[in-house]
Amino acid sequence: MPTQNIIVTGATGRQGRAFIHELLSSSTANGSDDPEYHVWAVTRNPTSPATSSLLQAEQSHAQDITVIQGDLNNAARIKEIFNQVSAEGGIFGAFIVLAYPGLGNKGDEEERQGKMLVDLALEFSVDALVYSSTIPPGRDLDDAYDASHRAKREIELYCKELGERGLNWTIIRPGFFMENFDGFMGSLAVGVLSQGLRKETDIALVASEDIGKVTAGNHGRFTRKILSITGGCLTMTEIEAAYKDVMGKQMPSVPSILAWLVLKLSAGARNVVKEIERNYSVRASGGYPTFEEEVEAAKTLCELQSFRTWLLNRKEHHP
Repeated sequence: MPTQNIIVTGATGRQGRAFIHELLSSSTANGSDDPEYHVWAVTRNPTSPATSSLLQAEQSHAQDITVIQGDLNNAARIKEIFNQVSAEGGIFGAFIVLAYPGLGNKGDEEERQGKMLVDLALEFSVDALVYSSTIPPGRDLDDAYDASHRAKREIELYCKELGERGLNWTIIRPGFFMENFDGFMGSLAVGVLSQGLRKETDIALVASEDIGKVTAGNHGRFTRKILSITGGCLTMTEIEAAYKDVMGKQMPSVPSILAWLVLKLSAGARNVVKEIERNYSVRASGGYPTFEEEVEAAKTLCELQSFRTWLLNRKEHHP
């Protein structure tokens, strides 16, 4: 079968790397009956450590990856990339992952980048566009959204608008990355969320590798559909208990006084807590009636790991 070209933005981030690994690994594993894929990994800096790490991790598929320089703020350059890939046999798919602008920053850049890529997907007749958004933090009201969430909402609406003109979109909405609990920033997250969230508030968690599996397994099966990706919703008490049970020690956390200070001094940290609270409230109150249906749809593409399963797998491979 002819090779199918896939453009990936955010290729060196968690989601991009997980998708590339799963796409190329599954293509090899499934044999000659399935199409072969070639990934065009768009990155601002092809010589960065993150790019080197991606290529090192996927060295067995090196011939199936082309790293290509492109800044998403340079629309003319990104269109050049689409032209180049199109000339190499057409563009089958595009996986759009946009960088989080950062706490407190405007989302204008993120929205502009997303809409530009969606426009190009329609212009170049991309067969399958997957846009990575997020589980919305509450009802569709502006005050429930920070700038990045508002940008994601607008990009989602734009995908749907262009769907009326023939764009084959799929929107994925991943939960809170389990990897966010890694390292020092992870210990800070544990402290802040333990202090800031109500005891009953749960967090929709996801392993980033499962995002890759769901996206790579889509193959257009969920055209013009939304998939929410989570391996389960747990309170911080449940998260810490699962960690202690599996790892045999307390979950790393900064001292409570430091967590309290961060919440006191950082509007960004308070905003994260507020978003998680609103996300929980809208799910618990029935204000997001399609959530479970969207999660079940994602589960048809891969077995989504619970936090406990993710910890067990990590313990086995990184004792």
